Amino acid sequence: MSTIRVDNFGPSAGGTTYSARGIAKAWVNFDGTGTIAARDSENVSSLTDNGQGDYTVNFTNAFGAADYTVSGTASGNADATRGYTGFMAADASNAPTASALRTKFGLGANTVGNGQLYDSVYCTVLNHGDLA
Repeated sequence: MSTIRVDNFGPSAGGTTYSARGIAKAWVNFDGTGTIAARDSENVSSLTDNGQGDYTVNFTNAFGAADYTVSGTASGNADATRGYTGFMAADASNAPTASALRTKFGLGANTVGNGQLYDSVYCTVLNHGDLA
């Protein structure tokens, strides 16, 4: 297998050029209800269900350090009467590592759920940073 290494890339006909450093190095879209399962992902080896609204994303290829950026979304839950959009946050009590990120999904303290975690139907987690 050959390897092509580039610092920048773009379409052959011109247009916007992108930095290889700027692309997402890991992402996942998963159903966090029942038996959790990824719908699609990149550089994610597995998911762990740690309890209601509490998941760990395990990376196939580790980041160079645990200082990568994280973003994500949560939408809907298994209870059809509460089809809200909530938050996704890196778990402050469990610091990220180069090989895994613990995340929590729920509602903020100033909303209906008063900070309650919930199993989201649509969970997304996106990571940018340098791989090892």
